[in-house]
Amino acid sequence: MSWIDAFLDDGPDYPAERRSVAEVQALLLKAGLGAKLPLGHSQDVSGMAALLMSDPKLFAMAAAALEGPHAPVRCEGTAEHMVIDDARIAMAGPALADAFICGAKRVVLHDLDWPQLLWPVLVRTEQVYGILLAIDRPDARTIMVSSARHGLKPLGPPQPVPLLPLARLQELAAKTFVPSSEASRQSGAGAGLQDND
Repeated sequence: MSWIDAFLDDGPDYPAERRSVAEVQALLLKAGLGAKLPLGHSQDVSGMAALLMSDPKLFAMAAAALEGPHAPVRCEGTAEHMVIDDARIAMAGPALADAFICGAKRVVLHDLDWPQLLWPVLVRTEQVYGILLAIDRPDARTIMVSSARHGLKPLGPPQPVPLLPLARLQELAAKTFVPSSEASRQSGAGAGLQDND
């Protein structure tokens, strides 16, 4: 059983601690980069920090989604009606938001790995860009997102973050660190060779 399956089965009383939204944004950005997501995708994930913090399960799913695997988005269709096959939320979420920003009327996602994370992606798209969206699920492997007249139900306020997914994100973020060595210090990493406050 994976850590995420065990975590989701154990709830709802997860060991957690309060973190600021800004701190979680920075951690999500670094974790995305540590997971080898493109910078823009990592920024999109970090922009959802407050939304992901609204529910410990969403926060944990986001950590699992960042762990991958990540594959380039494969799109078909037209600019107004896009289809994304084998959708991975960390890559397809930003592509979906961009499609609606550019005028798409409908985006169809097949085999989305973390469908629960689609809600915060769409709520953030509504908050930031004012684009109202609706979700339809015609079958178990298909999700259709389309322009709407009424927005989605908002998520709650940020909550304390669960420790296990927080640690997983910190492990991903640590992959961005430069190893400590004499050569790295000479090239500017760390406090310097002669740090004398």
